[in-house]
Amino acid sequence: MRKIPLLNSFFQISLVFISLHGFAQLAKPFEIRYQNYVNGDITLIANQIVNRKEGNSSANIPYNITDRSAKLNDEWFMDYIDIDDDPTTFSSSSADLNLENVTSKKIKYAGLYWSATYKYEKGKQKKNKKFVASNKKRFNIDVIKIKLPGEKNYQEISGEILYDGHEKEGFSENAPYAVYADVTDKVAQLKNPNGTYTIANIKATLGTLSGGVSGGWTLVIVYEDKNLSGKQITSYDGFAGVTNKSTVIDFVGFETLPEGEVKAKILGSALEGDQNLKGDELFIKTKSSQNEVPIEEPLRDKNNFFNSSITINQANFNKRNPNSSNTLGYDAFLIPIKNNDNSVIANNTNEVSVRLKSTGDRYFMFFCALSVEGIDPSKPVEQETIVESKVELAEPIRESTVEKSKELKLTEVTTNQIKKSSSTEAKSKRVEPKQSDKVTIPNAKDGFYLIANVFRVHSNAVNFIQKLKKMGIEANYFINPKNNYRYVYVSSFSNWNEAKEHYNSDLNNTYFGDMWIMTIKNE
Repeated sequence: MRKIPLLNSFFQISLVFISLHGFAQLAKPFEIRYQNYVNGDITLIANQIVNRKEGNSSANIPYNITDRSAKLNDEWFMDYIDIDDDPTTFSSSSADLNLENVTSKKIKYAGLYWSATYKYEKGKQKKNKKFVASNKKRFNIDVIKIKLPGEKNYQEISGEILYDGHEKEGFSENAPYAVYADVTDKVAQLKNPNGTYTIANIKATLGTLSGGVSGGWTLVIVYEDKNLSGKQITSYDGFAGVTNKSTVIDFVGFETLPEGEVKAKILGSALEGDQNLKGDELFIKTKSSQNEVPIEEPLRDKNNFFNSSITINQANFNKRNPNSSNTLGYDAFLIPIKNNDNSVIANNTNEVSVRLKSTGDRYFMFFCALSVEGIDPSKPVEQETIVESKVELAEPIRESTVEKSKELKLTEVTTNQIKKSSSTEAKSKRVEPKQSDKVTIPNAKDGFYLIANVFRVHSNAVNFIQKLKKMGIEANYFINPKNNYRYVYVSSFSNWNEAKEHYNSDLNNTYFGDMWIMTIKNE
């Protein structure tokens, strides 16, 4: 799947910003790779591609030491894992996808990442502790092989190099890289996507290397299932060498449910997070959060989050070959966010910030995703009913729109639904406005506001405002805390008579849509 242009994606009405404190560590800015609202979910499978080799033993043997006696990956002679007995591959490892009720699932997206440290083909450490090359050759990193479930043969795939640190300042010591390939078509065409996925011929340095040899792959799957709740799923990729200078990724383009429990999960992959080097941290924060909250789970301490493990839903992901609990430098995770009483991600939230930091072990982050239960931003809420009250609504504007009932029905409008009125419409008589009761809107100036529309969904409000601005109307909106709706106004005035005059004149003959006047008075 191609990168989603930031200015063109429907879901990115608000620009996506990537913020970095200490820009030198951000080798490639994170960008949205996939974003969609789906009744379904997201998952991943992953595995390492290199492992320690002890004496004559094979690197295919899992490494499961996770206590203080576990060595770091630069203390081992590292070799390729190669499980397939295929002479055309020099490295291979596998992992199993096992979706429940798979017959009700439809694959919407599949993205494959592979990453490793690869300064040269082979390295060694001299007696003076200096790391040097024993084979200085280096080959292409963007072509690998994949064997899909139920198939006997590999398919060769080419990927997009996200970043290659070879001979790059700040990254040349162990030359980490990351590559991405869209494999949606390959996975979606399978009669049954469940089964074993084998990835082969990923390049990495063998032997020893300054900073350590590590490598692996991650397959990200988004699936549709009409039996599941709707979720806004957003994935980013880029490349950051994370140190004590934080990297921040802002997730936008979604809106959580207006009420009830908000469920969310975070996914990611990183390179070079050693088991026994502490200080790797991942934080999450929203506008409504008072403080940043560290992400943790039983197998990932908040002070050592990136710890050479592959975990899904608070457990080691063991459906892989080999199934090392200590991957010696490759991390992949899927973690439900602890959100008791919506304390981390609240209702009507439309932005989540993820901050990465390390005070002990440098690691390389290249993929991060967020799944949040929320409102479908692509669908206008047609015939939305807002119960009229003295606090929220004033008299409807045009005689043609006056409802005999006590309810005012407002339809959310997307960009293609705003139409210029004809001259006949422009001359139609407006209902005599009446002053509404005063409403308290924090951070809004006191005055009389000409309200043009009311929206529940953030992106629809922004979409409507952009269309108005193209018509020369400097519109804006505020959020009414009584109902958490967005009230789009086309102008505001300090006194009633001036507001009434512009209302009756159709805003000086510039806006002929429905309007009403709302009075804001903060205590």
